[in-house]
Amino acid sequence: MKIISFVWTTQALLEGKKTVTRRDWKDRFAFLMEEGDRLQAWDKLPRCKGAKKIGELRLTRKPYKQWLHEVTDEDEIKEGGLWGSGKAYQKAMGKDRELWVIEFELLHDRKRSKYDYSRSLSTLRQE
Repeated sequence: MKIISFVWTTQALLEGKKTVTRRDWKDRFAFLMEEGDRLQAWDKLPRCKGAKKIGELRLTRKPYKQWLHEVTDEDEIKEGGLWGSGKAYQKAMGKDRELWVIEFELLHDRKRSKYDYSRSLSTLRQE
């Protein structure tokens, strides 16, 4: 199963606020994904010390490309709403470029242990 990490947006993802992510992926990687595919969600890359699987996602649409300058306020809300506006998100993401847009739903697993948000956020602040 493919893996996707949510270092800065773990809390928004787990709260159900984040339903889309934009990635600077190679085309050949994104082309392998289809609507309905499942991915593992991690709080950071699995090769990083202390990384944890935080859930699974199901793609609700085949990934597609979008220019960064096209991100709207509505898009930013679906990204988790951490930036406050589409323009602020664009600025935080850097130079204008085409990014892969991945739309998904978080699959809830009743057996999964509760994720410790405070530990994750304090770890991020130290990095």
